[in-house]
Parts: sequence; structure tokens; C-alpha cells
Amino acid sequence: MYNKRIAFVISTQGLKPHGGIGQFALGFVREMTKANVKVDIIIDLYNPKKNGEFMQTLKNYGASFIYTDSMSYAKHNATYMFGGDSYNLERQINFRNAMLKALETNLYDSIVCNSHESYRVISEMGLEKCIQIINYTHYETQVFSGVTTDPFLESVRESMLLANQTDNVVGTQSQFNADACNGVELPIFTSETALLQKYDYERKGVLFIGTNEDRKGAKTFLEVIKATGLPAKILTNAPGAKKFEASLNEIGAEYEIKTSIIGQEKVDFIASARVALNVAIGESFGMAFQEQLMQLPTVGLSDMRWLNNHPAKYYFDANKNDLSILVEQLYNEFPTAESYYATGALEYYQQRENEIAKMWIDTFDSFNSIQSTSSKAGILQHSTIKYSDYITSLNRDDCCIDDFRSVYTNKHKYRVIHTDSDTWLTTDADFVAPEAVSTAQSANLFEGL
Repeated sequence: MYNKRIAFVISTQGLKPHGGIGQFALGFVREMTKANVKVDIIIDLYNPKKNGEFMQTLKNYGASFIYTDSMSYAKHNATYMFGGDSYNLERQINFRNAMLKALETNLYDSIVCNSHESYRVISEMGLEKCIQIINYTHYETQVFSGVTTDPFLESVRESMLLANQTDNVVGTQSQFNADACNGVELPIFTSETALLQKYDYERKGVLFIGTNEDRKGAKTFLEVIKATGLPAKILTNAPGAKKFEASLNEIGAEYEIKTSIIGQEKVDFIASARVALNVAIGESFGMAFQEQLMQLPTVGLSDMRWLNNHPAKYYFDANKNDLSILVEQLYNEFPTAESYYATGALEYYQQRENEIAKMWIDTFDSFNSIQSTSSKAGILQHSTIKYSDYITSLNRDDCCIDDFRSVYTNKHKYRVIHTDSDTWLTTDADFVAPEAVSTAQSANLFEGL
């Protein structure tokens, strides 16, 4: 039995273990399950060939998935194929339909929207006074004005910022971001918890994590490698690997490149580098930067706004002209793992990780649904009932928002019990909800809906 149930809304394009949103999902499900909070992941479309393996990983950690038949994105992609992206209206419809299916199945304490498109549709469904809705910022555009490093039209950027003016919670990764967008600091859990341990590996090479793009600073990284003659260690995607390899061969550099690795292999690769260089020019937070800071001295580009998300005492920065000098200096100053661990950076992140779950739970607890004083709601005819059975009993082809609202505004009159697959409402203090299926079985419960 769970204390709470959270709807975690994520686009299928983010369901990959080496992407920032996928990493967030993994850490969130893992830690919420430990905190006795059930997470149902609401997705816009189901693509088992592309996402099935990672979905199974999330199920193993306790998540369930909910989705419906979906509309194609071909028309949207063709319309905006040359850049200047807008809201994908088909994706919004898919999110709406999947969320409606979820609302017919269980009661939720909070809906965490990890897509600007999901937030826009869910925040305007008419349930914001009944269910806590969190707009989580994964784009710098959702926090600051004047951003030009994202793929969106200027009008869409303005719309994203306007979303921060609603009464819903704006959840963001740091207090720096929270101060800028009238939000609440809700940090991302570390997806690779093994990064929070010490390693006594021989350290060699300058580490770069990211795609081979100007906005990630790939060109600047290559310039530093050429100037210093130090070995390069690169964690990137497959297309980026080919481009990096060609550039590094051209300058005669020593290098090691890994693509899309996760788990202990990723941790070992990071912890065996000696210095990290992360010179992206635009980030909403910089998760890779934080992962690097846990294990080794990390250099950023001076005056990058996103660096303020991280504790200044634990990173190094320089202007572009002085990067090579600083990297070489740090390479000599921190030759071993222990020489870096002595800075206290790892202990800082260990302590921070221990605080994150409480920050999320406290935010969930801060919301109070409006409460009905009427005794006329249909749900009140039942002293004990499974929520989905009640919805079925309405005999509607499609439920309306008022069907959900009437239950949410009266749920304070019941004891609400969440199991892996169901939500029960009861006035019986001795009632024990049946657990119809095991946790492993329930991971597949919603497939095909």
C-alpha cells in the first residue's frame, strides 16, 4: 500500500536512459518508490521497439505506464522541419487522452508535467483546484527570457514563460532557477547513484559529456585538447562519436570515446578521467555538469548563467582564452581521486541527495484540494469502493471532467488507499484493500489501454 500516487507525464521521446529527462524519470521512480509513493508514468505514445527496454527498467523500479492509441506527428514534423518549432498539437491530444485514461483508473495526489506540451493541456483541463499540477522546467526557455539556444519560435518561448504566472507549482532544479521563475526548488535525483561513491582509479584524460554541437561547446573542447595535448575522454551519442573521431584524428590527439553508456560503465568512465570540461552555452540546469562535479575537477565557461545552478566553491571557470591554461593547471593539481575528494564536493552531493525526497514530499503535502460540503455526489452512495469500479458504474463512453471533480472534492470524506494497480475509497477503518496482482504483474497492467 502506498501513501500517495503521482502521475508523472513524460513524452516518449524522453524515454531514453542517457537523456536528461529519462535520467530524471529513473531517479524519480526509484526514490519515490522507496518513499512509499506510487508513480504512474503517462506517455503520449507507445513505441516498444524504441523505448521498451527502458520502460522495463522503470517498471522494475515500481512504475506503471498508461497510454492510449495515438495520433501521428508526421504532419507537425513536416510543418516545422527546418527549425522554429511550435507546440505539437497532436502530442497535446495524445497527452490529454492518456491523462483522461489515467483519471478513469486511479486518484492522483499530484501530476508532474515534464513536457511543456503536457503542462499546457493538463493545466487547462479544469482540475487545478482538485489535483496539484507541477510544471517542471526542462528547458532554459521555461525559466528565463531572451534564450536563443533552443529550437522554439519566439512566440512559443513567450508562451512557456507565461505558464509560470498560473497558480500551479513551477518545479525546477535549483534555487537559482526558482528565484527567476517564481518556482519551487525540486532537485533531480542522481540517476547513477554509484557516482556518489569513491573510486580509487588511475585518472587520465579530459572528460567531455554531450553531443557534438556548438551549443554544447564541442568545438571549444577540441580546441583545448589541441592546445594542451592532453588525452580526450568523450561520452556522446553515435553521430557525435564519428564527428569527434574525425576531428581528433586530424589533430593527432589521444582519445577514448564511449556512446550512450549507462550504469557502472558510465560511472567508471567518468571516475577514471582527471579533469572535466563542460562549456555548454545554454542549459536549464546542467545534469552532466553535476555528475562530473561529484567525481573530478570540472571547468565551465565564465559568465554562463546556468553555472549559477551549482555551488561555486566546487567548480572552476575561465574565459575562452584561458580555458587551456586552467585545464592544464588542474590536470597537474588533481592527479589522483583522493586529491579531488579532499575538496569535499562528493560529501556535499551525498548530503544533498539525502534531502531531495523530502523536498518533493513536502511539496506534495502542501497542496489542499477544494472540499465539497454537499452530500449529493454519487460517490457518497458507497462506503467502500474501488475508484475504477465507480467510474465504470457511471456507464459513460467518455467521462467528463465533473465526474472526476466530484470524487476529488469528496475524497476527504474517505480513507484513500493506493495499491500497485488500484485506488480504493472507504469509510471502514478496518478495511484492507485486496492486492489483486503482484508488483511485477502490475507493471504491465496498463499496457494496451
